[in-house]
Amino acid sequence: MSERRFVLVNFTHMNSGGSLNLYKAGETYTMPRAVAHAAAKRGLLAKRQPSDWTPPSILRSPEATEAEVVGAEAELRALQRHALGVIEPGDA
Repeated sequence: MSERRFVLVNFTHMNSGGSLNLYKAGETYTMPRAVAHAAAKRGLLAKRQPSDWTPPSILRSPEATEAEVVGAEAELRALQRHALGVIEPGDA
C-alpha cells in the first residue's frame, strides 16, 4: 500500500531491489507506507505542504536544537553498534 506525502528535505531510500530512490524537498511523492512512516518519524515529510514551509537553504542556519542533535547522535551510535554487532561493556 502507498501513501502520498510532501517531502520537507532531500533524502534517499534504498528499495528492496538495492537501488536508491531520491526524494526531493518541495515535491509530493507516492511512497510505500513503511518508508512514509519512517520518514515522518524523523521529520522528513508531511501529509501536505505546511503553510509556513520554505525550501532548505545553505544560506540559513540549521533549526535543530541541541537536544535534537544529542538525540540524533545517540541514535546514530546505537544504529552503528547494531550494524557492526559491537557489544560495549555494560550493554549486556
